[in-house]
Amino acid sequence: MIRLLNVLAILGLIGSAIYAYSIKYDTLYQAGQVSKAKSQLHKERQAIAVLRAEWQLLTRPDRLQAAVERHLALEPIGVSHLGRLADLPMRPDRGDEIGRLLAATATPKEKSAAKSSDEPRTTGSITTRTTTTKPTTTASATKTTTVQTTRTPNTVSR
Repeated sequence: MIRLLNVLAILGLIGSAIYAYSIKYDTLYQAGQVSKAKSQLHKERQAIAVLRAEWQLLTRPDRLQAAVERHLALEPIGVSHLGRLADLPMRPDRGDEIGRLLAATATPKEKSAAKSSDEPRTTGSITTRTTTTKPTTTASATKTTTVQTTRTPNTVSR
């Protein structure tokens, strides 16, 4: 019985040693990856610094002035290049923009009400419409008057 416990203890010790060494080597591998990333970051920062220095060298005012004189045929601005306010054309009349915007945003009901003068007039909750029609036959020359009455619910706008 004691030998069995000794063998199990030795096996447990060997297993924990293997686990500890695997953790150690994994940690060393991760530390190497971090150091590689840091060195790559340092190289990139140095490259950025070099590019900034080159940009400052290329955009120096004296260098740009020499390039402009060499490649462009520019002349200084004189009084003849300036315009007067009277030379500008008059602004065209834009009309009633608010009215156009309101007409464009009107609902179909509001648009048809504005186009048609035959819309019923509403007073209170009773809507009435009076129409006059002529018969199509020429035999009778009487006028027909129709009164339509419809009930609508009372609505109060606040």
